[in-house]
Amino acid sequence: MKLFIYTLSGEICCFIEINDLSNIIIIIFNAIIPTLKPNSTFIILTKENKLLHNYLTDNNTKELENYITKIYNSSQDEHILYIIKEYYYDYKNRSLIDYKHYLENLNYFECHEIIARLRNLSIRDKYLILKIVNKYGNLLSVLNNDLEKDRDIVLAVVGTHGNSLRWASDEFKGDKEIVLAAIKQNGNSLKWASEELKGDKEIVLAAIKQNGNALRWASEEFKGDKEIVLNAINNCGSVLEYA
Repeated sequence: MKLFIYTLSGEICCFIEINDLSNIIIIIFNAIIPTLKPNSTFIILTKENKLLHNYLTDNNTKELENYITKIYNSSQDEHILYIIKEYYYDYKNRSLIDYKHYLENLNYFECHEIIARLRNLSIRDKYLILKIVNKYGNLLSVLNNDLEKDRDIVLAVVGTHGNSLRWASDEFKGDKEIVLAAIKQNGNSLKWASEELKGDKEIVLAAIKQNGNALRWASEEFKGDKEIVLNAINNCGSVLEYA
């Protein structure tokens, strides 16, 4: 199989001839990384613009592996992937591989010190911040105001730590995509959603399917809705007290 990797502007990044799937992810990364400028990372997309892997933020490569396996087993011989190249800031100017290793091995106390004490963190430190709040979502509460307003950061946090929605701004507590991401991870984070979204049936159904106890945070009209209550009971029988 021939795999061509392009930038979104149509520039060829690299070409890989694949004869088997052994170590294929390492092979792909090793083909892409030498083409990058210093302090650059990459995001891999399908030709339909579906995200497959963000090198610095994703903890595993399963989705990329599954996609490569799928196209390898197809009848087509030539395939295309795209990459987005992005800048990352690192005051020590580590290589991309070393910087990824650094991010993966940050412990809680290091993360807290970085966010709480280094108040000059800005959006240029986005990859560092995303990794920190993905690992320890409660640290969203000590971000400075500019970073708390960054939608990508908040969305990433609540997707892995749903209850971190409590630390989000009122604007984001009323953002349907952000609230959906939070309740799909933890249904009880419905507690922190705006009153308007507590009255949104799609939101409430998603929350109680994740955790039936989330019924307690729904608007009063849904506590008498047969479909909502049955879904909640099927998930957790004790929620009848909230109906």
